[in-house]
Amino acid sequence: MEEKFKPALRRRYEFIEFQLMWEGAIGRKLLQQKFGISPQQSTLDLTAYLDLAPANMVYDTRRRTYVSRSSFTPVFTKGNASEYLLHLEMYHHGYRDADEIWPTHIPEFDAVNVATRKVEPHVLKAVLQAIRERRCAEVMYVSLSSESEEPRKLFPHAIASDGHRWHMRAYDIDNRRYSDFVLSRIENIEVQDFVETEVAADDDWLSDVALCLQPDPKLSERRRKRLELEYEMVNGNLEVKVRKAMLFYYLRSFGFDPFELEDGKMRNKSSFNLCVTNLDEVDECIGRRN
Repeated sequence: MEEKFKPALRRRYEFIEFQLMWEGAIGRKLLQQKFGISPQQSTLDLTAYLDLAPANMVYDTRRRTYVSRSSFTPVFTKGNASEYLLHLEMYHHGYRDADEIWPTHIPEFDAVNVATRKVEPHVLKAVLQAIRERRCAEVMYVSLSSESEEPRKLFPHAIASDGHRWHMRAYDIDNRRYSDFVLSRIENIEVQDFVETEVAADDDWLSDVALCLQPDPKLSERRRKRLELEYEMVNGNLEVKVRKAMLFYYLRSFGFDPFELEDGKMRNKSSFNLCVTNLDEVDECIGRRN
């Protein structure tokens, strides 16, 4: 859809499409209640959407509502399952109430509550300030690989998540290198005006590497084909372009253990029945960390 729409209107079109895709119908009253618009505006929106995508819905005079047609094709949304499931996750984790998410008939469901690490608000605020103002942060950091109790002078330039915890990517002045610092392990932080003139570029953050994956060759053909479909592989291959600085975390998210070695390299065995086809390149880029 190349036309430009105001964000509020486009959002309502997306909602109409969401209902047609997942609930099979959309009525004026639901649109009115969800967005706080007048009955007249909701009628205009539905009529306008019908003009834009006539093959997607038809008015059912018996039900007095618009219903999805068999020729339905998403125009304003991608039509991915993740678009629906994301609403359930937001509701489950308390980010939205039941009347704030888009599914109108919420199914029975459950989800694992990942024990994310607690990050103190003042720590995050200081880190964001240091990044924004390009200043130094002196921190008391509890490292699990070092017994040092000395404050560290760091120049953070980014934050990132490995799926379970957030860390800051920062230049460590004392060690003269870029490292990842878990935000929940920062006990104290102070933004300072200290100037470091020899901070090199973070090459691992700025450069990418391809993580090339295939189903485990030991799988039967049926199971291998199933994995290829699940991961949307092309000709049996999945290539994921990632930052070198994030490669370690991506490997773990695909079920690999970068610390488990075999013949001097990462053991090419995933709990998700995958294998890395460019193992030599990947192992050289890992930069194993604690």
